[in-house]
Amino acid sequence: MQIYKIGAPKTAIDALSDKLISALRLGPTLWFVSGGTNIPLSVSAMRQIDTELTPNLTIALADERFVPYDDPSSNLKQLKDAGFDSKKGKIIEVLKEQPKSLENTLEDYQRVIETIMRDSKSIIGQFGMGIDGHIAGILPYSLAANTTDDLFTAYVSDPYTRITITFNGIKRINTVFLIALGKNKFTSLENLINHDLSLNEQPAQIIKQISEAYLYNDQMEDN
Repeated sequence: MQIYKIGAPKTAIDALSDKLISALRLGPTLWFVSGGTNIPLSVSAMRQIDTELTPNLTIALADERFVPYDDPSSNLKQLKDAGFDSKKGKIIEVLKEQPKSLENTLEDYQRVIETIMRDSKSIIGQFGMGIDGHIAGILPYSLAANTTDDLFTAYVSDPYTRITITFNGIKRINTVFLIALGKNKFTSLENLINHDLSLNEQPAQIIKQISEAYLYNDQMEDN
């Protein structure tokens, strides 16, 4: 895990977009995006990618809230409302206009992502980290924080039922960017950088198991 203390989000955005551009020039690329504070960063990174490269790009959500299609709390809805333009890239949606059960929605999404992962030359994941140390939709001590062989899982939490990538899914990503900004992340960052906690206690620890992982933050430097 390479750690960078930055003064402005642009440093992380530029690094992410440069990686995506390099990957797209080599072939089909899958980009996992997250919700929350990373949404505007994804929008900015996408703007830096030339349209001529985007036919090679597939964008997928690392986590989604199981809500009605186009619900304001949907991560995809928030991404689109923030101005995300996939250009000629393809966005894989979790939720459907004709809703299915949670089980069927999970099965369908996992099946599609499995195929795209197999066909992609590069897989890049962009994540944030919550003040509780969660990553994607994997909350501490949740069902998702327990070992599973699947790529995605679904579970009920407060206040949302979630569909999220699993630790196993994250470990299949070639390059991970964890962008955690804000003073309220200090304790979680200190735990991530200086302590080896269990994945159950701090799910974001999973990025230490990725061979190419970058942590961008505005609080702590590498020791």
